[in-house]
Amino acid sequence: MHWIDWSIVGVLFAALTVTLIICQRYVKSTADFLAANRCAGRYLLAITSGIAGIGAISVIANFEQYYEAGFSPIWWGFLSGPLGLIIAITGWVYYRFRETRCLTMAQFFEVRYSRKFRVFCGILGWLSGVLNYGLFPAVSVKFFIYFCCLPETFTVPGISWQFSTFVCLLLVAISMGVVFAIFGGQIAIMLTDFLQGMFCNVAFLVLMIFLVMQFNWDMIFDTLQQLHKANPDASLFDPYATTKIKDFNIWFFLMGLAMTVMHTGSWQGSSGYAAAAKSAHEAKMSRFLGTWRSLVQNALLIFIPICAVVFFNNPEFAEQARELQQTLSSMAPQDASQARVPLFLTRILPVGFVGLFAAFMFAAMLSTDDTYMHSWGSIFVQDVILPFRKKPFTDRQHLLMLRFSIIFVGIFAFFFSWLYKQTEYILLFFQITGAIFTGGAGAVIIGGLYSKSGSTLGAWVAMILGSGLAITGIVLQQIWPELAPILAQWCDGERSQWLLEHKDRFPLNGQTLAFIASVTGFLSYFIVSWIDRKLHKIGSFNLDRMLHRGQYDTLGEHVEAWTTTRIWRILGLTNEFTLFDRILFFASIVWTLIWTGFFIAGTLGHFIFDWQPLTWLKLWKFYVMLAFVLGIGTTIWFLVAGFRDIGRMFKALGSDERNYADNGQVIDGKNAGE
Repeated sequence: MHWIDWSIVGVLFAALTVTLIICQRYVKSTADFLAANRCAGRYLLAITSGIAGIGAISVIANFEQYYEAGFSPIWWGFLSGPLGLIIAITGWVYYRFRETRCLTMAQFFEVRYSRKFRVFCGILGWLSGVLNYGLFPAVSVKFFIYFCCLPETFTVPGISWQFSTFVCLLLVAISMGVVFAIFGGQIAIMLTDFLQGMFCNVAFLVLMIFLVMQFNWDMIFDTLQQLHKANPDASLFDPYATTKIKDFNIWFFLMGLAMTVMHTGSWQGSSGYAAAAKSAHEAKMSRFLGTWRSLVQNALLIFIPICAVVFFNNPEFAEQARELQQTLSSMAPQDASQARVPLFLTRILPVGFVGLFAAFMFAAMLSTDDTYMHSWGSIFVQDVILPFRKKPFTDRQHLLMLRFSIIFVGIFAFFFSWLYKQTEYILLFFQITGAIFTGGAGAVIIGGLYSKSGSTLGAWVAMILGSGLAITGIVLQQIWPELAPILAQWCDGERSQWLLEHKDRFPLNGQTLAFIASVTGFLSYFIVSWIDRKLHKIGSFNLDRMLHRGQYDTLGEHVEAWTTTRIWRILGLTNEFTLFDRILFFASIVWTLIWTGFFIAGTLGHFIFDWQPLTWLKLWKFYVMLAFVLGIGTTIWFLVAGFRDIGRMFKALGSDERNYADNGQVIDGKNAGE
């Protein structure tokens, strides 16, 4: 990287550091540290939760997926559009969880089920989270080593030792995440993530303009059509010709659709955002805004790997591509998969643009690191330690415990990233490690929020079976290369041959294992709950009390919220919706229905009218360029509205009014401080 490129990264880091120092003075209570004292508006939530969910590892994961599967993930995203719209309209899980006024999901488990169950879920959620997060720093650091062309080792003048670049950068990256998480809590995380989110959107726009100028659509069309002719069942643009794509085929996306519903709200990697909203309605509206915030992001994340495909397969770039292929061939398979697109960018981006992308990846890395460390560190204290306390912590003790817990998460992530052997794509790793918690938690959360009949025994069985299957899957993936030859010796004929052919990797990938665990969790929860209530004559649970509705609404959050006509109530439109909220609501519906219409038309075009390759390619050109153009307007919109939300948040935080009893404890079935 040129000094200009390093300067861009340095200026961004300096701005974030100043912001952290400013935010620190506003942390006065446990609720401030955990949930920004519930002062966040919809735009701030949409931007910050969005950038927290698109970390450096997520960018690399998407590069892997789109390089292997092309435009197909976007196509199946059209099918999931109506599903996402229904989730947003109904506020599925998020609305009701915010109504509980719980700071963490496991606190809700204590209110709904029992204290012992809360502790068990807190341990499982923490274990799942730190294992899932443990790979983040490793992938991020490897990116910077590839992208900045750093040596594997280096020496310090006066010291004879050889220092590992990977280990040293790992320590630096994790230390930055820890510092940002412990000093400002959720307040600093949200503000620094907002600045990073807006910077990333601007960077997306600039990079997109450059790439469109470098890789014209005629070149992209020609390259993809040639690849399609060479391997028609592994098409990068026809979603119905992907049977030879190993991991990211149609079954991957169909299982993903099902788990979108089953896992909504269950992943706690950004739990601070779920509790930080000013109200349940603001949390709901932030979900609608997410559709518009991510337009430029989605366009660029698909366009960069498609350009990489062109680079590695078009004769015009043959000499440069050959040099990169030689570099990639010297790496381990998973490292090469992650390095391919970043190395392509180092060859194609000029000075200044390299720094812009490096700064974007730095922002994405830091925003996810501090968010995840804050979440998992907080969950360990709130849901494992706190329930055992007979005497509440003082605010000072509580904040100290939270900070020590975050530091421990950082230490664990350092050693896990250093020592863990990755065996499959990042997205598949996410699914199976996440299923340690979500495999059972999806059923427990949905059943607990929406069903009066779900029982504590049903919740225990669902969590044990779901997590047990996921952990078993992870162990099998790690030991399979040694286990398969042993099993082959015990089998005869075709079974033995099949085991030897698949000895390098466990036959079921992370997506399939996570799906099996989730379905098992749902079936066991509702079946066992039904049997439990029948046998023990257990009465219905009081949902109104837990959700603070009716006579239990002590803060007036639901005053006249449901006085609208029946048709509006079905659509989820309550009196909480302003005129602009309704415009945004219907605009989101129209946007989703347009792409659903494209999905129907494309399906008919493929099976009835035999669409030609060029038709598919023109569709993808239209999608990418439309998202890019609209993204310019939405970036400006969110920038202005986001700063307005920040002003309102700091005005509220500037007051000395705090409910110091609101610390996440549950007393007599109610949240402390109520």
